[in-house]
Amino acid sequence: MKHSGQVLTPDQERARGALGALATSPADPVFRARTRDAFVTGALGAPGRAGARLHGVSGRRALAGSAWRWAAFPAAAAALFLIVGLINRGPGWRISASRGAGIAVIDGRPVPMNHTEDLARWIRPGARIRVPEASELELVSPRQIAMELTPGTDATVPQTPGRWYGRRVSAEVLAGEVRLMTGPRFEGARLSITTPAARVEVTGTTLAVICDPEGTCVCVLEGKVGVGGRDGPMETVKQGRRRFMFNDGRAEAAEIRPTELVQLGELRERKHALLERAGN
Repeated sequence: MKHSGQVLTPDQERARGALGALATSPADPVFRARTRDAFVTGALGAPGRAGARLHGVSGRRALAGSAWRWAAFPAAAAALFLIVGLINRGPGWRISASRGAGIAVIDGRPVPMNHTEDLARWIRPGARIRVPEASELELVSPRQIAMELTPGTDATVPQTPGRWYGRRVSAEVLAGEVRLMTGPRFEGARLSITTPAARVEVTGTTLAVICDPEGTCVCVLEGKVGVGGRDGPMETVKQGRRRFMFNDGRAEAAEIRPTELVQLGELRERKHALLERAGN
């Protein structure tokens, strides 16, 4: 084949002759029909690439689902922890009696003793309460602890022990006297009380913690209590006995004070009303 004004070389002439000698093979009718049908239906393409694309989409979906499940796990764990914490929480404090007049001071906030609703609003675990002279305040955590704060007492309200964990709680008695009695749900728990001169470990008993100018006296009506100095060893005080920790670290043991024998006995008589009937 020549183009206008173009002269073929001898090699090009030989190549043209060889191409002209090739026989033309007609297309297979069956192959042509199958190819046409595949083109019309859209099946004609690269199966390998389509499969790869499909596999890629499925893989991404699987990875996305797995990532979502792992992302949801911390939220589910946090929700479970919150639910367990709410169930574990011990019964709150209630005011079982408020006697006398005057102004109590709760966390620096003055509250009249005859305003029971206001007292209940501000009395909570950790709150510091100063009871006015000639007044008394009784608190109860159903079936756990009953507290009687006598006139002139300055003390903090302990947390109530949890059902399964958080069973060790603490409080302070800075001045005055606190009488305590534990209930059936306090079993296995521990209340640590600190005063200016002593440490007291309560595990289930009826007792009084009295802050005098010379030191701290712990009187035990029933059960047993650990009593020691702020930094010294603890000693067990059994029922019917008392231990006095002086401010200088000295200790003295004797029988329970007669007045506390009467007062704690009356508190014990009120045990059913303060603890057993105050909720489940």
